[in-house]
Amino acid sequence: MVLAPITDVLLGIYLGLLAAIFPAFIAFSIGFIFKYFTAVTVPALGVVALGGTLAGVSGGLMGLMDPTLSGSWTGITAVLVILMACLWAHSQGDTLADATPRRLTLKSIPGAKLSTDLAERVDSYGQVRIRPVGEIHDIEGYPQLSEDLREQIANRSWKFPVALSVSALESRLEERLMADYELAEASVTIDKKGRAHIAGAPTAAGLSRRVPPRKRAVTIETLLPTGVARGDSVTLRLPDGDVTGPMVSARTKGVETNEVETKSEPDPSKETDGIQDGVKQLIPKMTTTGGEGFVTIAVSLAEGKRIVRNDFAPMVVNSRGKQREYETIAVLRQHGNRFRKLVVGERSSLAGTTIGGSQIRDAYRVAILAIRRPSEVLIAPRGSTELRSGDELIVVGKPTQLREFEGVIA
Repeated sequence: MVLAPITDVLLGIYLGLLAAIFPAFIAFSIGFIFKYFTAVTVPALGVVALGGTLAGVSGGLMGLMDPTLSGSWTGITAVLVILMACLWAHSQGDTLADATPRRLTLKSIPGAKLSTDLAERVDSYGQVRIRPVGEIHDIEGYPQLSEDLREQIANRSWKFPVALSVSALESRLEERLMADYELAEASVTIDKKGRAHIAGAPTAAGLSRRVPPRKRAVTIETLLPTGVARGDSVTLRLPDGDVTGPMVSARTKGVETNEVETKSEPDPSKETDGIQDGVKQLIPKMTTTGGEGFVTIAVSLAEGKRIVRNDFAPMVVNSRGKQREYETIAVLRQHGNRFRKLVVGERSSLAGTTIGGSQIRDAYRVAILAIRRPSEVLIAPRGSTELRSGDELIVVGKPTQLREFEGVIA
């Protein structure tokens, strides 16, 4: 007598679970949709009524509406299981709607971050040290890296903001490697433990890359001032007239190496750039020590012929005045502004709009200083300038405002 009700109850639970699949799914969907779009929770009584109605459809197919079955322990248990499943599914739909961000887009989904196990390696400025691991590989199709360059990269470390995603860290480190070591190409893969697997390729040319088009590099012996550097405008005093051009290289006699060992400390104020952290490096020496030596300048073919007729020529370094752009940058940085290079994405809502029409300065509190395109470079673009997909923007603003603008422009 006791086993019969227990058997009926178990059979009712089994039939109730089968019949509750469709009503529970509908209850979950209604709860999620109403909560997500209207922030309103559907009353539980309405969910019970709806679940009972739907259970009548699915339960009728399994014979639950049979009068002999509905009045038994099996039918009563099955109905209770269906109603409880509908209530549970409704509550889960509400919970998921609360946890789902509003206005969810692909751009709002952040990339993978570094592991939380690296918290001990994060300094007081919120930066984490990235170190190379394993061998520095070559990139197929490019010349091989020299052993000295491999050793320099392998023994170096960098610091970046820990809040960046792994893909952003990889892009930042690639830019640093190409800028610091003048690499033609760099490829970086960073795992969640902050270890960087690096591959690089050296430039296929040295001096020729620094010679402007339709110019020639000519070397002559001269008396070098102390501190002259690549890019300075110099004038050679020749018997048949002066020749002026940009200096592309220089070397003082008796100096066998052009490298110097340095040690730099991190600058916590530079939160947007990778920071070298107290590691001894061999970097090219960019200035001369003065004295007799050789200078190479870029001049036209006719002026080059005049230079090679002489064995020695006095040299004068021309003044280019104060570089106001650097003073402007210093003033902006003093007020907490930072600079970013951003690319207008194909799916960006700003692509195809003008700077003034999008009200970028008022809406995002940032300013576009320049736009680089394959055919032109626009400095201080006007409000009527149209933003195109693929444009590289040089933007200035507060770090938080730049991050917000980056999410819109990408």
